[in-house]
Amino acid sequence: MISIHLRRHEIMLLPDSARVIIRPFIPANTNRVVAILGRVLELSEEEVMLELEMLHREFESRHYDIEALMMTHYALVKPQIFTQRPLSRPRELLIGAVFSGEYALESAALFNPSIIPHPDQSGVEEGGLRFIMSLRATGEGHISSIEFRSGVIAANGQISLDPVSRFVTMPEVLPNPTYRKKSFILKFHEMGFDNEFVNAVMAPLGKEFTRQDLNKSVGTVRHENKPGTHELTRTLDCVQWLADSNYELRFSSKLGVSERIIFPVSPNESNGIEDARFVRFTDAAGSVMYYATYTAYNGRA
Repeated sequence: MISIHLRRHEIMLLPDSARVIIRPFIPANTNRVVAILGRVLELSEEEVMLELEMLHREFESRHYDIEALMMTHYALVKPQIFTQRPLSRPRELLIGAVFSGEYALESAALFNPSIIPHPDQSGVEEGGLRFIMSLRATGEGHISSIEFRSGVIAANGQISLDPVSRFVTMPEVLPNPTYRKKSFILKFHEMGFDNEFVNAVMAPLGKEFTRQDLNKSVGTVRHENKPGTHELTRTLDCVQWLADSNYELRFSSKLGVSERIIFPVSPNESNGIEDARFVRFTDAAGSVMYYATYTAYNGRA
Protein backbone atom coordinates (compact mmCIF):
# COMPACT_ATOMS: atom_id res chain seq x y z
CA MET A 1 0.00 0.00 0.00
CA ILE A 2 1.31 3.45 -0.93
CA SER A 3 1.29 5.94 1.92
CA ILE A 4 0.79 9.65 1.32
CA HIS A 5 2.25 12.21 3.67
CA LEU A 6 0.09 15.31 4.15
CA ARG A 7 1.35 18.55 5.64
CA ARG A 8 -0.83 21.51 6.54
CA HIS A 9 0.65 24.63 4.98
CA GLU A 10 0.93 27.90 6.86
CA ILE A 11 -0.57 29.96 3.99
CA MET A 12 -3.97 31.45 4.81
CA LEU A 13 -6.34 32.92 2.23
CA LEU A 14 -8.13 35.85 3.82
CA PRO A 15 -10.92 37.95 2.27
CA ASP A 16 -10.28 41.61 1.57
CA SER A 17 -13.39 43.81 1.63
CA ALA A 18 -11.42 46.58 -0.12
CA ARG A 19 -11.42 44.60 -3.38
CA VAL A 20 -14.41 45.98 -5.24
CA ILE A 21 -15.92 46.09 -8.69
CA ILE A 22 -18.30 48.61 -10.23
CA ARG A 23 -21.61 47.12 -11.39
CA PRO A 24 -24.57 48.67 -13.20
CA PHE A 25 -27.04 50.05 -10.66
CA ILE A 26 -30.13 50.77 -12.74
CA PRO A 27 -33.64 50.92 -11.22
CA ALA A 28 -36.17 48.55 -12.76
CA ASN A 29 -38.72 51.36 -12.84
CA THR A 30 -38.30 53.40 -16.03
CA ASN A 31 -39.80 56.50 -14.41
CA ARG A 32 -37.07 56.47 -11.78
CA VAL A 33 -34.40 56.16 -14.47
CA VAL A 34 -35.85 59.14 -16.34
CA ALA A 35 -36.07 61.18 -13.14
CA ILE A 36 -32.39 60.53 -12.33
CA LEU A 37 -31.40 61.43 -15.88
CA GLY A 38 -33.36 64.65 -15.58
CA ARG A 39 -31.40 65.69 -12.50
CA VAL A 40 -28.07 65.14 -14.27
CA LEU A 41 -29.23 66.96 -17.39
CA GLU A 42 -30.21 69.98 -15.29
CA LEU A 43 -26.65 70.47 -14.05
CA SER A 44 -24.43 73.09 -15.62
CA GLU A 45 -21.18 72.00 -17.24
CA GLU A 46 -19.28 73.49 -14.30
CA GLU A 47 -21.33 71.44 -11.85
CA VAL A 48 -20.77 68.33 -13.96
CA MET A 49 -17.00 68.85 -13.87
CA LEU A 50 -17.02 69.35 -10.10
CA GLU A 51 -18.99 66.13 -9.58
CA LEU A 52 -16.63 64.22 -11.87
CA GLU A 53 -13.56 65.51 -10.06
CA MET A 54 -15.05 64.34 -6.77
CA LEU A 55 -15.81 60.91 -8.23
CA HIS A 56 -12.28 60.52 -9.54
CA ARG A 57 -10.79 61.45 -6.16
CA GLU A 58 -13.03 58.98 -4.35
CA PHE A 59 -12.99 55.98 -6.68
CA GLU A 60 -10.10 56.11 -9.16
CA SER A 61 -7.58 54.52 -6.80
CA ARG A 62 -9.78 51.43 -6.45
CA HIS A 63 -10.60 50.76 -10.11
CA TYR A 64 -8.72 50.09 -13.31
CA ASP A 65 -9.87 52.43 -16.13
CA ILE A 66 -12.90 53.79 -14.28
CA GLU A 67 -13.98 55.99 -17.20
CA ALA A 68 -14.42 52.95 -19.44
CA LEU A 69 -16.77 51.49 -16.83
CA MET A 70 -18.75 54.72 -16.64
CA MET A 71 -19.16 54.82 -20.41
CA THR A 72 -20.30 51.19 -20.46
CA HIS A 73 -23.04 52.00 -17.96
CA TYR A 74 -23.93 55.19 -19.81
CA ALA A 75 -24.60 53.09 -22.91
CA LEU A 76 -27.10 50.99 -20.92
CA VAL A 77 -29.32 53.99 -20.14
CA LYS A 78 -28.66 56.04 -23.28
CA PRO A 79 -31.95 54.90 -24.92
CA GLN A 80 -33.83 56.54 -22.01
CA ILE A 81 -32.25 59.97 -22.52
CA PHE A 82 -35.01 62.32 -23.61
CA THR A 83 -33.04 65.33 -24.83
CA GLN A 84 -31.95 65.86 -28.42
CA ARG A 85 -29.08 68.17 -27.58
CA PRO A 86 -25.58 66.68 -27.83
CA LEU A 87 -24.04 65.75 -24.50
CA SER A 88 -20.45 66.45 -23.53
CA ARG A 89 -18.24 63.50 -22.63
CA PRO A 90 -18.03 64.64 -18.98
CA ARG A 91 -21.84 64.61 -18.76
CA GLU A 92 -21.97 61.15 -20.35
CA LEU A 93 -19.42 59.97 -17.79
CA LEU A 94 -21.45 61.42 -14.94
CA ILE A 95 -24.62 59.75 -16.22
CA GLY A 96 -22.76 56.45 -16.29
CA ALA A 97 -21.49 57.07 -12.77
CA VAL A 98 -24.90 57.73 -11.22
CA PHE A 99 -26.09 54.40 -12.61
CA SER A 100 -23.13 52.54 -11.09
CA GLY A 101 -22.56 50.93 -7.73
CA GLU A 102 -19.55 49.43 -6.00
CA TYR A 103 -19.70 45.81 -4.89
CA ALA A 104 -17.30 44.25 -2.38
CA LEU A 105 -16.57 40.81 -3.80
CA GLU A 106 -14.99 39.27 -0.70
CA SER A 107 -16.88 41.05 2.06
CA ALA A 108 -18.40 37.79 3.35
CA ALA A 109 -15.85 35.09 2.52
CA LEU A 110 -13.07 33.79 0.28
CA PHE A 111 -12.85 30.01 0.15
CA ASN A 112 -13.00 26.71 -1.80
CA PRO A 113 -9.62 26.95 -3.59
CA SER A 114 -8.73 24.68 -6.48
CA ILE A 115 -5.50 24.69 -8.52
CA ILE A 116 -4.42 23.73 -12.02
CA PRO A 117 -1.08 24.01 -13.87
CA HIS A 118 -0.46 27.48 -15.28
CA PRO A 119 -0.19 27.51 -19.10
CA ASP A 120 3.13 29.38 -18.77
CA GLN A 121 5.81 27.34 -16.98
CA SER A 122 8.76 29.41 -18.22
CA GLY A 123 11.34 30.25 -15.57
CA VAL A 124 10.12 27.63 -13.10
CA GLU A 125 12.91 25.60 -11.50
CA GLU A 126 13.12 21.90 -12.27
CA GLY A 127 10.64 19.90 -10.23
CA GLY A 128 8.51 22.98 -9.53
CA LEU A 129 5.14 24.01 -10.92
CA ARG A 130 3.51 27.37 -11.55
CA PHE A 131 -0.23 27.19 -10.90
CA ILE A 132 -3.45 29.15 -11.17
CA MET A 133 -5.86 28.96 -8.26
CA SER A 134 -9.59 29.54 -8.58
CA LEU A 135 -11.54 30.66 -5.52
CA ARG A 136 -15.12 31.31 -4.55
CA ALA A 137 -15.58 34.88 -3.36
CA THR A 138 -18.81 35.75 -1.56
CA GLY A 139 -19.86 39.34 -1.13
CA GLU A 140 -22.81 41.49 -0.17
CA GLY A 141 -26.16 39.76 -0.51
CA HIS A 142 -24.29 36.43 -0.48
CA ILE A 143 -23.64 36.62 -4.24
CA SER A 144 -20.69 34.44 -5.22
CA SER A 145 -18.20 34.91 -8.02
CA ILE A 146 -14.99 33.26 -9.21
CA GLU A 147 -11.62 34.87 -8.47
CA PHE A 148 -8.10 33.79 -9.38
CA ARG A 149 -4.63 33.76 -7.86
CA SER A 150 -1.29 32.46 -9.11
CA GLY A 151 1.76 30.99 -7.47
CA VAL A 152 4.51 28.39 -7.54
CA ILE A 153 5.01 25.03 -5.86
CA ALA A 154 8.74 24.42 -5.46
CA ALA A 155 10.36 21.01 -5.84
CA ASN A 156 10.56 20.71 -2.04
CA GLY A 157 6.82 21.32 -1.70
CA GLN A 158 7.09 24.92 -0.57
CA ILE A 159 4.19 27.04 -1.85
CA SER A 160 4.40 30.74 -2.64
CA LEU A 161 1.56 32.94 -3.87
CA ASP A 162 2.07 35.92 -6.15
CA PRO A 163 1.09 39.36 -4.81
CA VAL A 164 -2.60 40.18 -5.20
CA SER A 165 -3.45 43.32 -7.14
CA ARG A 166 -5.63 45.95 -5.50
CA PHE A 167 -7.62 46.11 -8.75
CA VAL A 168 -10.19 43.58 -9.91
CA THR A 169 -12.02 43.87 -13.22
CA MET A 170 -14.93 42.12 -14.86
CA PRO A 171 -14.49 40.92 -18.45
CA GLU A 172 -16.27 42.24 -21.50
CA VAL A 173 -19.39 40.23 -22.33
CA LEU A 174 -19.33 39.74 -26.10
CA PRO A 175 -22.66 40.94 -27.53
CA ASN A 176 -22.94 38.44 -30.39
CA PRO A 177 -21.44 35.11 -29.29
CA THR A 178 -21.08 32.09 -31.54
CA TYR A 179 -22.95 28.86 -30.77
CA ARG A 180 -22.65 25.28 -32.01
CA LYS A 181 -25.78 23.86 -33.58
CA LYS A 182 -25.07 20.28 -32.48
CA SER A 183 -24.72 21.31 -28.84
CA PHE A 184 -28.00 23.23 -28.94
CA ILE A 185 -29.91 20.32 -30.47
CA LEU A 186 -28.53 17.89 -27.88
CA LYS A 187 -29.51 20.24 -25.06
CA PHE A 188 -33.03 20.66 -26.42
CA HIS A 189 -33.32 16.87 -26.50
CA GLU A 190 -32.18 16.63 -22.87
CA MET A 191 -34.80 19.21 -21.88
CA GLY A 192 -37.60 17.44 -23.73
CA PHE A 193 -38.05 20.05 -26.45
CA ASP A 194 -38.11 17.82 -29.55
CA ASN A 195 -40.92 19.54 -31.39
CA GLU A 196 -41.70 21.23 -34.70
CA PHE A 197 -40.93 24.71 -33.37
CA VAL A 198 -37.40 23.81 -32.27
CA ASN A 199 -36.83 22.14 -35.63
CA ALA A 200 -38.11 25.25 -37.43
CA VAL A 201 -35.78 27.52 -35.44
CA MET A 202 -32.70 25.34 -35.92
CA ALA A 203 -33.22 24.31 -39.56
CA PRO A 204 -31.93 27.49 -41.28
CA LEU A 205 -28.92 27.84 -38.96
CA GLY A 206 -25.44 26.67 -39.91
CA LYS A 207 -23.17 24.36 -37.91
CA GLU A 208 -22.08 27.48 -36.05
CA PHE A 209 -24.31 30.52 -35.66
CA THR A 210 -24.41 33.82 -33.81
CA ARG A 211 -26.97 35.27 -31.41
CA GLN A 212 -28.15 37.57 -34.20
CA ASP A 213 -28.73 34.54 -36.45
CA LEU A 214 -30.69 32.84 -33.68
CA ASN A 215 -32.81 35.90 -32.91
CA LYS A 216 -33.67 36.27 -36.59
CA SER A 217 -34.76 32.63 -36.83
CA VAL A 218 -36.82 32.88 -33.63
CA GLY A 219 -38.53 36.01 -34.98
CA THR A 220 -39.37 34.24 -38.24
CA VAL A 221 -40.88 31.23 -36.47
CA ARG A 222 -42.90 33.48 -34.16
CA HIS A 223 -44.23 35.48 -37.13
CA GLU A 224 -45.12 32.39 -39.17
CA ASN A 225 -47.08 30.81 -36.32
CA LYS A 226 -49.48 33.60 -35.37
CA PRO A 227 -51.54 33.48 -33.27
CA GLY A 228 -49.06 31.87 -30.92
CA THR A 229 -49.89 28.82 -28.85
CA HIS A 230 -48.75 28.00 -25.33
CA GLU A 231 -46.40 25.37 -26.75
CA LEU A 232 -44.86 27.89 -29.15
CA THR A 233 -44.31 30.47 -26.40
CA ARG A 234 -42.85 27.86 -24.05
CA THR A 235 -40.49 26.56 -26.74
CA LEU A 236 -39.23 29.96 -27.88
CA ASP A 237 -38.74 31.03 -24.26
CA CYS A 238 -36.60 27.91 -23.80
CA VAL A 239 -34.55 28.79 -26.89
CA GLN A 240 -33.83 32.27 -25.51
CA TRP A 241 -33.08 30.85 -22.05
CA LEU A 242 -30.53 28.45 -23.51
CA ALA A 243 -28.90 31.25 -25.50
CA ASP A 244 -28.74 33.47 -22.40
CA SER A 245 -27.04 30.63 -20.53
CA ASN A 246 -24.24 30.43 -23.11
CA TYR A 247 -22.10 33.53 -23.42
CA GLU A 248 -18.54 34.56 -24.21
CA LEU A 249 -16.27 36.67 -22.03
CA ARG A 250 -13.08 38.49 -22.96
CA PHE A 251 -10.47 39.82 -20.55
CA SER A 252 -7.97 42.47 -21.51
CA SER A 253 -4.53 40.93 -22.00
CA LYS A 254 -3.18 43.71 -19.76
CA LEU A 255 -4.87 42.24 -16.69
CA GLY A 256 -2.97 40.04 -14.27
CA VAL A 257 -4.43 36.77 -13.01
CA SER A 258 -5.60 38.23 -9.68
CA GLU A 259 -7.22 41.19 -11.48
CA ARG A 260 -9.72 38.93 -13.26
CA ILE A 261 -13.14 38.06 -11.91
CA ILE A 262 -15.97 35.99 -13.35
CA PHE A 263 -19.14 37.54 -11.98
CA PRO A 264 -22.71 36.30 -12.68
CA VAL A 265 -23.87 37.30 -16.16
CA SER A 266 -27.04 35.43 -17.12
CA PRO A 267 -30.38 35.38 -15.24
CA ASN A 268 -29.65 31.76 -14.31
CA GLU A 269 -26.66 32.98 -12.28
CA SER A 270 -28.28 36.02 -10.71
CA ASN A 271 -27.64 34.82 -7.14
CA GLY A 272 -24.14 33.55 -7.72
CA ILE A 273 -21.70 31.23 -9.45
CA GLU A 274 -19.80 28.90 -7.18
CA ASP A 275 -17.02 26.36 -6.84
CA ALA A 276 -15.43 26.27 -10.28
CA ARG A 277 -13.29 23.19 -10.86
CA PHE A 278 -10.96 23.62 -13.84
CA VAL A 279 -9.23 20.81 -15.71
CA ARG A 280 -6.54 20.99 -18.39
CA PHE A 281 -7.49 19.04 -21.51
CA THR A 282 -5.13 18.22 -24.38
CA ASP A 283 -6.70 16.96 -27.60
CA ALA A 284 -5.22 14.55 -30.15
CA ALA A 285 -3.62 17.41 -32.06
CA GLY A 286 -1.86 18.67 -28.93
CA SER A 287 -4.04 21.75 -28.47
CA VAL A 288 -4.70 22.67 -24.85
CA MET A 289 -8.03 23.87 -23.49
CA TYR A 290 -9.15 24.52 -19.93
CA TYR A 291 -12.67 23.44 -18.97
CA ALA A 292 -14.56 23.97 -15.73
CA THR A 293 -17.75 22.89 -14.05
CA TYR A 294 -19.45 25.26 -11.64
CA THR A 295 -22.71 25.74 -9.79
CA ALA A 296 -25.08 28.54 -10.81
CA TYR A 297 -27.95 29.73 -8.63
CA ASN A 298 -30.81 32.04 -9.58
CA GLY A 299 -32.37 32.30 -6.13
CA ARG A 300 -35.45 30.33 -7.11
CA ALA A 301 -34.58 26.75 -7.95
